[in-house]
Amino acid sequence: MDRRERVLKTFHNEPADKILVAFWHHFLESELVDGLKNPEYIEQNLAGTMAFKDEFDPDFAKVMTDGLFFMPFNYEDMHCAADLANLAPTADMELYMDKSVEFAKRIREIYNDGRLVFYNVFSPTFQINHRMRMTHPELCEDGDRNPIVKLIKEDPAAVGAALKTIGYYTNILLDRILGEGISDGMYFSVQSFNRGIPEDIYRTYVTPVEKDIIAKANSYAPDHLLHICGWRGSLNNLSFYTDYDCSVINWAVHAEGVSLAEGKKMFGGKCVIGGFGNDKTDLLCAGTKEEIQAYVEKIVEEAGTTGVIIGADCTTHLATPDEHLHWVYEKAEELTKKLL
Repeated sequence: MDRRERVLKTFHNEPADKILVAFWHHFLESELVDGLKNPEYIEQNLAGTMAFKDEFDPDFAKVMTDGLFFMPFNYEDMHCAADLANLAPTADMELYMDKSVEFAKRIREIYNDGRLVFYNVFSPTFQINHRMRMTHPELCEDGDRNPIVKLIKEDPAAVGAALKTIGYYTNILLDRILGEGISDGMYFSVQSFNRGIPEDIYRTYVTPVEKDIIAKANSYAPDHLLHICGWRGSLNNLSFYTDYDCSVINWAVHAEGVSLAEGKKMFGGKCVIGGFGNDKTDLLCAGTKEEIQAYVEKIVEEAGTTGVIIGADCTTHLATPDEHLHWVYEKAEELTKKLL
């Protein structure tokens, strides 16, 4: 069974000849930097990608878009929720599209042996939340890091219009990257922001835009990864996403208190990825070899080997030693020989 067949069988919840492991981390000290104005960040990202490939030889690759996280819109002009009805791209949008496509092509050149590559895409809510936090810190009252919660409650229709605008340009990016076959699929990051967005608002204004992005991706490729982001312990309403049409589901096992085995049932038996926490104090970063490898065995005992990929709640902390990740790969290989 070759690498690509093995990964696809795992994604499709079919028996494979290897227990897969998949970790990723950012390649810049701050992933939120602007790679358009500072192209050296893109070069650092690419160098990090090459080093990561050499170190871990992953079975499939998740593209880290550090430096190209955010599409350029006129956030500086958005001072309140109502303003977001007039969110519009800046003159840098075409440059952003071109640079993103160029970046995706260079990632494909790094992973040029046929292995599957999944391009990172952030939900429109994520983009609004982070860019409004950066451009209007006054919206972050009492240390709240999620201004999208306040904004979408204040004027859901205006924010909904902004979400559609961002979704429209996200789909154009997918046309150019997935439609041209540069990447094999999408790694789609969504979040309900510590469960702060009420269900009725989320399902009315957020869900349709996110499902439209997934539908666009599905029009080009059959397999995509849904990342329900629990970065820094942020909680999500997992039930919001149980009908999202993605092949592989990843969520914050430790923040949500939902194990891989439980989540696999919740998501209808789909392929799941995760198991380890990703913070500096979590086992993957701070544990011993014996502790980490015992936990790998625990994951497999609970969740099985079919349609299960051992990974983390989110991107691994930059302080995590490479050796710790190798311990996971080593144990997965040992269990493969024992169980498969």
